[in-house]
Amino acid sequence: MRILRPFILSLLCFLLAGVPGHAEEITLTTHNLCPYGCYDANGNFDGHAVRVVRYALKKMGVGLNLVVVPWKRAQNMVYFGEADGFFAASNNAERDKRGVMSATIAEQTWTWYLLKDNPLDPGLPNFKKKARVTSFVGANMLTWLKENSYNVVSPPPTTDCLADMLLAGRFDAMLGNDQVMKAIMQDQCSQELIRSHKLMEKPLGVVFSNQFVADHPGFVEKFNEAVKEYRKRNH
Repeated sequence: MRILRPFILSLLCFLLAGVPGHAEEITLTTHNLCPYGCYDANGNFDGHAVRVVRYALKKMGVGLNLVVVPWKRAQNMVYFGEADGFFAASNNAERDKRGVMSATIAEQTWTWYLLKDNPLDPGLPNFKKKARVTSFVGANMLTWLKENSYNVVSPPPTTDCLADMLLAGRFDAMLGNDQVMKAIMQDQCSQELIRSHKLMEKPLGVVFSNQFVADHPGFVEKFNEAVKEYRKRNH
């Protein structure tokens, strides 16, 4: 019996490793972006999107190695095989080609922001031709602006920088996330200086790499079930 026990344990580990979707720990990348995920006064990283991801993985019995880096690098780490997925991301052609998007973990509305004294109107046809616009490095919004032939100026690395540049008159309009900009404008006390125009809804999820999905069949489906359970309980 003592001789058989190591063999049985080894067999159990082998069978468990072969269960579709099983992973002991995964590495996900993200960036410092309140309220989805950011550092608090004590140095803890938390936020709306982070809580959903942690809940889902805990329910699945999967550990999380969370890497917080600039957004462009967060995506490249996944594309270069250094991580299994990144969040919180909206879909685009490149991401859909190189990974699989999870169920929605957080909401987002792409929104135009202009100084109140700027006469340009994002809803008018001449806006695309006349307005100097931008978003931040690595943002899906920046990709969308370029693909749709807007007059895009050099992008800064973060939304905070975008807001500062807008207030300084470095461009006419910025395309940003409504929830992120709401927090920034409150911190800056700039609500009276800036006006906004909603553009489109772009829900956020986790983009898992194609390689990870291939190596862990069924994982994304189980993750999605846990995400939907969390959001149902907390909405």
